Amino acid sequence: MIQAILSFQFKLNQNEDTGDINPEFSPIQLVFQNDQFKEENYYELIQVNDIFSTFYSHTTGITGMKYGYSNFYEGRLKETPYQIVSYFKQLADGTQYLAISIYELDDDIELFEDLTKDMAKRLDTIFEKLTKAVNTRQLDLISNVNIRLMNELKYTIFQVERLSQLDKLQKVALIYNSDERMKILETLRENPISKSDMKKIVEKMKPTANIDILLRPFLELNLIRRDWIKGEKDKKTGIIKNQGEYLFLVKDILFSRVPNENLLKHFKDTNNELLPIFTQKSVDYFAEYDPYKQSYEEMKKLAAILLNPDVYDFFVLMRSNHYPLDKIPKIFSEFAVTEILLDNLKKLNIITEIKDQNKRSWILLLTDIRPLTIFPEYLLPKIREAYRKEDEVGKITYEVAKKALNLLEVTYPEKVTF
Repeated sequence: MIQAILSFQFKLNQNEDTGDINPEFSPIQLVFQNDQFKEENYYELIQVNDIFSTFYSHTTGITGMKYGYSNFYEGRLKETPYQIVSYFKQLADGTQYLAISIYELDDDIELFEDLTKDMAKRLDTIFEKLTKAVNTRQLDLISNVNIRLMNELKYTIFQVERLSQLDKLQKVALIYNSDERMKILETLRENPISKSDMKKIVEKMKPTANIDILLRPFLELNLIRRDWIKGEKDKKTGIIKNQGEYLFLVKDILFSRVPNENLLKHFKDTNNELLPIFTQKSVDYFAEYDPYKQSYEEMKKLAAILLNPDVYDFFVLMRSNHYPLDKIPKIFSEFAVTEILLDNLKKLNIITEIKDQNKRSWILLLTDIRPLTIFPEYLLPKIREAYRKEDEVGKITYEVAKKALNLLEVTYPEKVTF
């Protein structure tokens, strides 16, 4: 759970008489999700040394830059048990700001990456205005910008909380929206692998990757099983090899589009004038659609939609409703641009626009998105081949092969419901 988002300005505080410098991070707005923290004890979340360490992670190597500079950093704090995602902004006049989002160690911070980037875009404008107001000593403007900054941080925390409550469909989206998780799925589609070897694979892609967090949606959806495998003693050295926790794929999964049957049935029952046009649009789309021929890029775009809180709420609403274009429900957040969201959904053939006899435009859900679970029968020959391999690369032991085949047999009748 997110704990807080804290914003600071870096100040040198040079003594005019002695020339001594006393650098500090001056708090601007501190917004807390956890009630046990307040402005008076925010250092229990993040201490000064960690703030300076974060600042240096951003600024190393940018000395002497002529223009503003901004970037992101994520990592674990050294002095408190939390992890952070921070945003650094350096303006053209040299003024420097930090916005630090603080999370618990087991939070999947990659999930909130887009929200953080969206917040950063808006903070750019806010920090520019705040700096100008301070430099020109406009007290009213300083107050107004501070209120806007506080509201921005509160809104981002609200969006993070919304996205933290994922349903099963969104957990599938977590897999297809992450290169590291897709690597896990692709690896397990070939053969079982030890958790330690899988950890090495994903850490090559991203050194800070947390294998337990990455595996979480697979386990929650019952797509993989974990089991301890007893090792084998090397005849020459006597060392126990290939012992440890292994990962086994028992269900494969992909995104599948399906017709919006609820709306088609409703139109038919009510003899709606839009039925013939909507039916034809649905027939035309699905005549060319094959879920097994979708590209990874297409499924990643679908995943991104499902992990956008505003878009997902609208998507769920449209499953059983249709609306005139001029009366779209105001369920989007204040920062969302409805026209852009609708346009993106049209380009992906999620929604479609139809005109009635009076030339009035209506928005309808053309394709619903459902996960398609598959029994990985293709693994059977691959498991036997991996066991028989003479080369050590990709080879699995008898115990691993036996466990893999057993798990496939036991889990075959199991169904993942959505």
